[in-house]
Amino acid sequence: MANVYGLDFLRSEHNLPSEGDAAAATVSVTPAFRRSSSSSNAVIPDVSHKSDLEKQSDVLIFLRHHRSSGCLPPSIIYKSLGIDLSDGGVDSAVANMLANNPKVNVEEVPDPENPSLSIMHYGYRAKFSTVKDRATLLAQINRCKHGVKWSDLTDAYDDVEKDLQKLLTGGEILGVNNPEERDRVLFPRGDHFLVELDGCVTVDLPELPVEPEDKNDAARMEAYKQELLRVKHIRQAATYVVKTDIDHRTQIRRGEAVRVGNEWFRVSSAIREGVSLDNQPPRAQAPPSVVSMKDLSKKNEVDGYVRSFDQNTLPLDGSLSEEVGIANLRSAKKARERLHAIAGGEGGSHRGVSGGASATLLSSVASEKNSSMLAGVFAKSIAASFGVAARGPGAAGGRKRPTAMIKRPGEGGPGRRGPPGTKGKAAPDADSVKRAVEDAKQAASDPYLSYSHAVRHGCTKDVREMYLETLDLIPTSEVDLHKALLENKLIEPGEKMSRPRMKRKANLDNDGKPKKRRYYERKNMRRTNTHLDGTDIGAMLAVAAERQSQGKEVGDGGM
Repeated sequence: MANVYGLDFLRSEHNLPSEGDAAAATVSVTPAFRRSSSSSNAVIPDVSHKSDLEKQSDVLIFLRHHRSSGCLPPSIIYKSLGIDLSDGGVDSAVANMLANNPKVNVEEVPDPENPSLSIMHYGYRAKFSTVKDRATLLAQINRCKHGVKWSDLTDAYDDVEKDLQKLLTGGEILGVNNPEERDRVLFPRGDHFLVELDGCVTVDLPELPVEPEDKNDAARMEAYKQELLRVKHIRQAATYVVKTDIDHRTQIRRGEAVRVGNEWFRVSSAIREGVSLDNQPPRAQAPPSVVSMKDLSKKNEVDGYVRSFDQNTLPLDGSLSEEVGIANLRSAKKARERLHAIAGGEGGSHRGVSGGASATLLSSVASEKNSSMLAGVFAKSIAASFGVAARGPGAAGGRKRPTAMIKRPGEGGPGRRGPPGTKGKAAPDADSVKRAVEDAKQAASDPYLSYSHAVRHGCTKDVREMYLETLDLIPTSEVDLHKALLENKLIEPGEKMSRPRMKRKANLDNDGKPKKRRYYERKNMRRTNTHLDGTDIGAMLAVAAERQSQGKEVGDGGM
């Protein structure tokens, strides 16, 4: 199609060749940033109409998109962009501009064909060149005590923004919005304070259909594919919702961070289906902080949330991964089932145990007690159910009546019977008891039990609300506070309210700073600068020597 309007801005490279003048058309319409091709007939883009600044911008964008490849030779850049950066090439001015650009890393590499010559390779230089992955990204943010801009980290490596969003979602870093620059400032979080939520979390996924054995049966294969597609859709939707046996609405809000199966999410606050949480309306977006002091807008409830949050479900803003989240939840469920079987006396080998550590381990309520301590006490409870006395620290006081006679290894005879009431069962041997106690300890120490509960940052919602509601009731004076503690039996009657006074160090002054040393004149010490006698300086030295002899401070002590 010819330019019939005669306008200057309609250049030939903006026009597609028609059938009539296809032979005369010499301009390619390939994309501006095409990956290099090994084909010999690859068409080189025409950039003769672009200025040097435009060429420099194209090279910068190209190097940024390929920053994971390191420094690239001029031949690769020329095949992809049509810009010749070789020594003495057409675009040597652009090469000089790139050499002086702080965002470009230039390396001199020997020519593979002629090692005596060198070729300049060009690569993208990020502001933080040491940031290569998620670990180094978190380390860089932790070093920036006064914060670092989100935009300064977006060019570090591929998918860096996904890692930044994951760090914010999990609460590993803090984010503060800067509306003036339309940017976000990131800060290190420091020490974490994590709390388990009550209730055991599980995920219910339907099983995938079994593939037919006869793959030549077209009707059965078509039905199998349709059923497989339907089940996969249901499984994908189910990974956004976890089941719980205790209501979580009293412990966490929508938009707050929660860890399920060792993966961090935000409690879903989406009100639009198929839209990510970042693209939801502002009133439905999760705050940058992992903890919220109040619920989200009531208008969201009027519009309706996409995923329900009730007494049996906990909605997530992302899907649990099959390799991490779902696998950990399944392993945690198996660990709980094994623990319940041991506590219930599986196989009738011992009496069931309940109460104490057993009740804590088997309950759905989260506990702050040490897991290793609970495992030791649970194993001792299993040993006591066989009639073996628990020994060591943490053993329960008092003596328990044995429920079975233990047969020691090497003892002859058919084996002694248990006490009356055991229905004549033979007494277990010592090796069986030892194995049962060891199995109980291993089951209670299973690391997958830590994935049974969801985890959040900070204290739960009900505890925070209780603290805020009762904050005004706390006395302001120490006398009234001491009386209130006594009335509620939080301290003993003879216990003092104040802490013992800290001992003051002898080498520190009242401000806590090191004391200045005082210099005293030694015995039989004589002044050697006698040539200054009769002068103003000599008079000052004489006065200073007299003050030193009296033990008084002179000057600043030489500081």
